[in-house]
Amino acid sequence: MTLDDLVDATSKDLIRRISRSAALGVFAKRRAKFEGWLKVELVDILISKGYDAIPEQGLIDVTFRDVAIELKTVNTNYRDGIAENTIRPITMNINAVVHDINNLRLNPVETKFVIFIVFPSIDNDRWRRHLQRVNDALGRACCGKHFRFKSGVAGTIYYGQVA
Repeated sequence: MTLDDLVDATSKDLIRRISRSAALGVFAKRRAKFEGWLKVELVDILISKGYDAIPEQGLIDVTFRDVAIELKTVNTNYRDGIAENTIRPITMNINAVVHDINNLRLNPVETKFVIFIVFPSIDNDRWRRHLQRVNDALGRACCGKHFRFKSGVAGTIYYGQVA
């Protein structure tokens, strides 16, 4: 499986499910994480596409065949006029994504991906520096798909493949 294959197989369904969920809209508005939900939905989507995806094998969030996927939700402190104004440790969240990438690199599975959802997502110099850290850890650029939660909060789902 390539990065494009994973994006094609899952991004539209994930974005559709996220953008239609009133509950996730509340989570995004409160800047609350929802990684467990993401894991359930990703496994459901992959199974519906014929993959034998399973959660939580060998400390990896989702696996199938020779593929390992780590998931994260990254809540930011960026002000968007919709989400509640609170402080969130975005640097620590990015550190966690980079940590997952480094752990994946040590895994003997052939193909390794990271999927992370950023919310509220705002394209600014601070965010681009955080994203560059992830790209550096991956050894290549990740790709992002923008969407809106039902509450109007902007989000971006990023896909990256460990080089």
